[in-house]
Amino acid sequence: MPMIILFLVLFSVLGGVGYGGYSYYQDTQARLIQYAENQSKLEDAIATSEATIGRMNDNIEKQQKLNTELQTNLNRATEQQDKLRQVLSKRDLSKQALTDPAQLEERMNNATSKVWARIESLSGNDARQRLLDQKKSDAGKDSDKDGVHGAKDSTSSPSKTD
Repeated sequence: MPMIILFLVLFSVLGGVGYGGYSYYQDTQARLIQYAENQSKLEDAIATSEATIGRMNDNIEKQQKLNTELQTNLNRATEQQDKLRQVLSKRDLSKQALTDPAQLEERMNNATSKVWARIESLSGNDARQRLLDQKKSDAGKDSDKDGVHGAKDSTSSPSKTD
């Protein structure tokens, strides 16, 4: 009988150790599977983050390029504004309006037509500009008396490239 009890105790201890080892093995395998899944999710998140960073860098480069272009256009517009101010400061429009209103009106209309033609040509509609160029070639060289340079003038060539 003591042998049976000893056998039962030994069998219980060995069974407990075996069950503990099996449980430990199963728990370890479950953790490894979970860790592999987490690693896969992390790798996907890293790939997504890197792609997002790449797109953001591309957008930053585009934005810097557009900002540079915008600054260049602003500088050009400021230069044109300064030139126009110089032209207008040299002229006494009130005096001209009193002495020869018809000539002033004609010059203002011509200048306005040139400005609108240049604006339209920037948007792709250059019909008015072609008409002005044709009138100019029929009548001779642009006199620039109105203070606005025509499309063929050398001082207006930088803005024609826009």
